Amino acid sequence: MAVFSLIGPTIFLVSGQSFNQFILTLALIVLAVISCLTAFIFIRICINWLQANLEENRHLFRRAFKRKTGNSTANISEPKKVLLEPQFVETDGNLAAAILGAETDIPEALEPEIICENSAVSHLYKPIALWHGRLILPSNEQRQPYGSVFFEVINAPKKYQNFIGKTAFLKWGTNREVQFFVHAVTQDINFTKQAIDSKKSGNIHPERLNGWRNVGPLETLAGTRLEDSVTVMLRRPVIAINYSSSDRYELTIDREPVQIIGHLCAFVSILQRKEPDSDKFIVRHFNKTSQKFDGAAEIIRIPQVQPDKNGVARSTNHLIEQSPLNPDGWYIYGERDEDSIFVVQAIEPHKIAQLTPDETHFGLEKSLAYLSRKNWENTPAQKGQAKIVLLTPSDATENASISPWQEGDIGIVIHSFGGIGGKKGESAPLGIVTGHFAFGVAKAVRDRFTSELRFDIEYKQVYAHNPDGIVAGSSKWQSYMGDLQRGWLGDRPVCDIICKLDCVCCDYDFGGITLSPLTELNQQLDIMMARYRSGDGTGASLVTPATSCVQDSSQAIYATIKKITSEIESNPQIQDWLKTNPAAAQTQRFHQLVALGESLEKVLMPLGIVRPDWHKNSTLAGIDSEMKKTFFVGIANLIKAGISYRTMLPRRTQDEIAKILLKQGESLWIIRTNQVGGFDPNIEPTAPTGF
Repeated sequence: MAVFSLIGPTIFLVSGQSFNQFILTLALIVLAVISCLTAFIFIRICINWLQANLEENRHLFRRAFKRKTGNSTANISEPKKVLLEPQFVETDGNLAAAILGAETDIPEALEPEIICENSAVSHLYKPIALWHGRLILPSNEQRQPYGSVFFEVINAPKKYQNFIGKTAFLKWGTNREVQFFVHAVTQDINFTKQAIDSKKSGNIHPERLNGWRNVGPLETLAGTRLEDSVTVMLRRPVIAINYSSSDRYELTIDREPVQIIGHLCAFVSILQRKEPDSDKFIVRHFNKTSQKFDGAAEIIRIPQVQPDKNGVARSTNHLIEQSPLNPDGWYIYGERDEDSIFVVQAIEPHKIAQLTPDETHFGLEKSLAYLSRKNWENTPAQKGQAKIVLLTPSDATENASISPWQEGDIGIVIHSFGGIGGKKGESAPLGIVTGHFAFGVAKAVRDRFTSELRFDIEYKQVYAHNPDGIVAGSSKWQSYMGDLQRGWLGDRPVCDIICKLDCVCCDYDFGGITLSPLTELNQQLDIMMARYRSGDGTGASLVTPATSCVQDSSQAIYATIKKITSEIESNPQIQDWLKTNPAAAQTQRFHQLVALGESLEKVLMPLGIVRPDWHKNSTLAGIDSEMKKTFFVGIANLIKAGISYRTMLPRRTQDEIAKILLKQGESLWIIRTNQVGGFDPNIEPTAPTGF
């Protein structure tokens, strides 16, 4: 016993020292690993930078050599750059003449014939969608199985006019693909501390869903805002049932609804404000026969929306009648008030919807140069302006400057926006303007007012919770961009790049086995957007410098590429078809898809390492998690962000993907707007940082 009493403390002391040494060694190992990874990432970034510069210098050398030896095919001088100041003119005279000069397609409007009766101009307004309504979240006691919600029907096809004004049950279809999506994103929602703290800071979170079990994607779409204000269109087919015995109405859908704003749409040019300090404006409707704005004159309202907490209004009606885009007209979306006056809720400039470019650049070198250096050049000086540019990597002649789009064509949209500068501009830490990134789908359709071709753009917004009530999900252009209260058209510079990417947008039929990359991409993005609305059950989707919507949108692209590739590689019948039909157009498209996937992987994983969270599609960068409270998990998140560093900044990601498409021979359609609409002298557009 005495011996043990002497040896025991010694053993305990030695054990304690060994434990301390073990902890110290473990800590040193962790620090060494972090240091090595950081050094590896830094070295790889430097190597990529050097390679990019060497490649660019090589192109420049070749170009200079060709000019020196006289082997260049054509010497087309580029037009001299002219910086245009905003064309907003303070005057009490004829505003249209002040802007456009003596000759104008818009007749004088000092004393136009005003037609206010609803019946007289009702034929000039068209419904926005066939199936259109407002989502209403049921109370916890009213909830239906599988996450159904109420749907106040605003418009319906002629066959179902009896549904208008009724409140129907909106429910999911029962087929396998639909139920897979619904079950994949259905979550119990319980707010975390970060969600509560974010709410206190002014962000809007799905408070009405907090504490609910098995919350489905329709419920998160209806319940993300604090009130039932989300209006949507339903994609067809829609199965409509009216149980006359119980006066019950049901609508069954297979895809998520698309967010829209307003009930009716018209096409007008604004002549003048009716009275000083009034939100009433005199407009003339477009005349389809004359193809001019010499139709009926009408008084409408364009309300001045309230500014946000920074004192900046999303849109302003100040001098909107003097906008450089006014001569081309506006699509106005809204509904009539109790006095039968049309109240505008969203606007869309006709100029940017047209399929006629302002500039066309031919050749890969010129196209890449425009994308890198001119796309965002002198952004503040472009305030109030909009421009469409076509980049064609093939060496064509100037006479070939025509739109490559035909009716029914579908393209992929790559969206980004910049910052707000000026007197009331937002802060830019370290001078970095991050902006935002999203994918979308554009379709060339026949315009209902002019009969010309135009784009119908639908964004796929993987959008974090925010103070504005912008809801993650599919949104039409007029809802996400043109909404006077929530849209970005009036206060940010925006770039939409559209690519008619047939290898992604067209389906494949390998001897009866069909594959659709676009459908797969839509499903992956639908899952991402639904998860963002619920915060994967935490109630919070947040954005930080290391985690953003860009990373998660890129994860959807990665998942799509891997799934399609895996299905093709694992199917012997498809492999046999490809070998038997090597010259088929579909085979060529498939090879383009494979090449695109390989190129995109280099952007998504520039270090050659697949992010751990992208392997299993288990976590999203912008989703709150209790694990993110620890220091080591924070370091791990930074390392994951570093692994995919090219997808950290929206503009950088947009540029990288666009360059890949150009190098694959695809043409790009660029739509650039810079705080379009009315004129706010306290702000100016700021280009996003691209590095």
